Amino acid sequence: MQKRSYYGLLSTISLSAFGDAFGLLAMEWLVYEMTGSKLAMGALALSSMIPEQALRLLGSPLSDRLPRVRFMACLASLRLLALLLPLGMGLAGHLQLWHLFAAASLSGACSALFMPTAMAVIPGIADTSKLMRAFAIIDGCKGAAALLGPALAGVLTAASGALPALGINAVCYTAAIATLLLLPRMGKPAAAPAGSFSASVYLREVAEGFSFYRQFPAMLTIMMMAAVSNLSSIAVWTLMVPYVREVLHRDAAAVGSLSTASALGYLTGLGVISLMGEIRKRRIVMLGSLGLSGIVTMVWGFIPSYSFALFAVFAAGLLGPFFGSLSSSLHGRLVPGHLQGRVNSVRFLIGGSLSPLGALAGGAVAELYGVPALLLAAGILPALYAGVALRLPGLKALDGDLSVLELSTRQKSEVA
Repeated sequence: MQKRSYYGLLSTISLSAFGDAFGLLAMEWLVYEMTGSKLAMGALALSSMIPEQALRLLGSPLSDRLPRVRFMACLASLRLLALLLPLGMGLAGHLQLWHLFAAASLSGACSALFMPTAMAVIPGIADTSKLMRAFAIIDGCKGAAALLGPALAGVLTAASGALPALGINAVCYTAAIATLLLLPRMGKPAAAPAGSFSASVYLREVAEGFSFYRQFPAMLTIMMMAAVSNLSSIAVWTLMVPYVREVLHRDAAAVGSLSTASALGYLTGLGVISLMGEIRKRRIVMLGSLGLSGIVTMVWGFIPSYSFALFAVFAAGLLGPFFGSLSSSLHGRLVPGHLQGRVNSVRFLIGGSLSPLGALAGGAVAELYGVPALLLAAGILPALYAGVALRLPGLKALDGDLSVLELSTRQKSEVA
């Protein structure tokens, strides 16, 4: 049953990632075609991120109170309905800009708890000794979906327009929902709180999601690193359509090719991690990947070449797993099972806290100074943060054997 649950969850995540590659490119392409504005591109991303961040904060206890797999199915169903709005209006010939913004807002709100809930399920269906592999396989399948999705979406959009790509996204979510509904019932988390949803109890549960980071400041620093990295990444990828059209003078197929190159780099990075086995010097590896990614992005800003752009996104993708998979495995090992949903929601909340700023500032910088200047600025931030964090002694606690930290987590959880 554990294997069936794991592979079912793996299929669901892969299907949603594959579909989202089509939907994201389609919605961005439609907004740019309708407005021609870089600020509108940033506003589209912002309309998704604000409800996403708000629900991650206020809804985090739901992942630990409700049956997690069924909760994911409900969230996926709402996201499907969000996609059907612009798809239906577009097919009817009545698509307006607000349809796209409304769909992005509802989709962002639902995605706020989808991945945190999925991450919360994994430690319960995978052995502790295999957590790194379990998360790496999921990251690999997401990467494979992202490898195929953007390229196919770009070709489809260039040949037939953006609406068929939205249709593919809807089909993928329909299949993901069916897969979730066929999984074995797992029930509520073992230590899920009983009783009514009183305001005081609910707020206390929200606060418990933050308690882990108060107990382990090194993990908070790690997530702030993720926030800076995501700020830069969102700023760049939100403006990828204008970059391709105005700087590289290419079509939607090139946007898909760049996304595919990034995913191919990510899969390559996962392969390297698998060959390396357990990484014990986590601090150096995580900070190094963040800093090198920033340097590559800075250089990218000086070289307006399609070939170099492919190299840059491949290199950034290659470095990504050295941060992301290590962060996931650290959370999987150190967070108590009954707090996984809340802590993962807070984890994604902190990691994405600066993303709205990245989308808005990215659009403004690109509008005023051009996309190459945006790439330069987006590279400086993570490289600078990595250099500063390297001098923080508290991060050394994440190196070597984690058994002491795991024991400390269990003891503090029992006391609480």
